[in-house]
Amino acid sequence: MKKLIPFIFASGLFGILLFSGCAKEEEPAPETPAGTDARAAFHGHWAIAENSSMNGAATYNVDITDSSNASFIQFAYLYGYHTKVRATVSGSSLTIPSQVVEGNSVSGSGTLTNANQINMSYLVWLGGSNYDTVSAVLTK
Repeated sequence: MKKLIPFIFASGLFGILLFSGCAKEEEPAPETPAGTDARAAFHGHWAIAENSSMNGAATYNVDITDSSNASFIQFAYLYGYHTKVRATVSGSSLTIPSQVVEGNSVSGSGTLTNANQINMSYLVWLGGSNYDTVSAVLTK
């Protein structure tokens, strides 16, 4: 029996260590090493869950790529547009400067919360007093 107690203790300790190492942790927002382009963390094919004050909830896909201008990234299909919407990047934040896209003015901001999620809010001026306020979550 004396030989069995250390074996049980060691087995229990091993089990605790094994299962505590399996806890899923949320990925931190990526840090941009010096000399690396911060835009790269935003690149890719994203699923967007959008909540529009005028159109309600919608889900669709957007692609984020570099612009020919090194200061910008660009969104393909944001708000259903066929024209790309450009944004600037600073660290894990993005800013959509006011721009005319398919006859409407678009502006907004967002944050890369981790390697697989961007939270955004933007305003689309549709003319006159028609403003659509949109919140969106993009996931890879």
